[in-house]
Amino acid sequence: MRSLFENRWALVTGASSGLGAELARRLAEHGAHLVLTARSRDRLEALAEDLRRVNGTRTHVVTSDLAQPDAVVALGRTIRELGVPIAHLVNNAGIGSAGPFAELDAERESAIVELNVGAIVRLTRALLPGMLAAGEGGVLNVASTVAFQPVPYMATYAATKAFVVSFTLGLATELEGSGLRVMALCPGPVRTGFQAAAGIERPGLPIAVLSPQRTVELALSAYARGERLFVPGVVNGLQVGAARLLPRGLTAWATKRTMQRLGRAPKRLRG
Repeated sequence: MRSLFENRWALVTGASSGLGAELARRLAEHGAHLVLTARSRDRLEALAEDLRRVNGTRTHVVTSDLAQPDAVVALGRTIRELGVPIAHLVNNAGIGSAGPFAELDAERESAIVELNVGAIVRLTRALLPGMLAAGEGGVLNVASTVAFQPVPYMATYAATKAFVVSFTLGLATELEGSGLRVMALCPGPVRTGFQAAAGIERPGLPIAVLSPQRTVELALSAYARGERLFVPGVVNGLQVGAARLLPRGLTAWATKRTMQRLGRAPKRLRG
């Protein structure tokens, strides 16, 4: 796997914390050089300094709010000015919301679509020609297990992740034979209730909540193998399998009940 990343430049969005920061750390361990972007310069600078100290990684920090439509254009211009050829694009940046859609902030819901969908499309379109010319590298898009079913009280977020999966699989097929990898990573950060809906949950079965470190380790291995869709963890895999087999009406109902138990629904709708 090291040969895939060593001395190649990778752009990681949303790199200031969580999976983004862990993706940056793992890529650095495999010899990649990094362009890190997010809104928080202090966190990015701290991460970049740590990567330089531990791995000798060449890094560039670019602060950007990719929820703004013109931010991708500015980021692309900065990358060109830096003169770094991006071989691997890691579209990790994303935001979400939870609650009754009619009561959620309209601007934030639009920003979710802009960041989770628009930024991925624009960044991929901006960087893909260079990757194709080089005949190597690829795109890793971070989606979610919620991509595989409607999620009441997280309707916008789940819909954006469904787009990411569809976009990724379509692009991966389009680029067959190009030498590029394209993969959607679908971690399962929350328990959505699909195990019970599918009848696969046993009494006493622990829910497999993977650490960011383990999630990224498995994800990069899958990316290196050329996987197009990867769901880390046995329980998460069962959840996705159930969502694909069961009627969407049933999965939406099961998810609604789970969100109600979590307190995401208004009291008048609980029961």
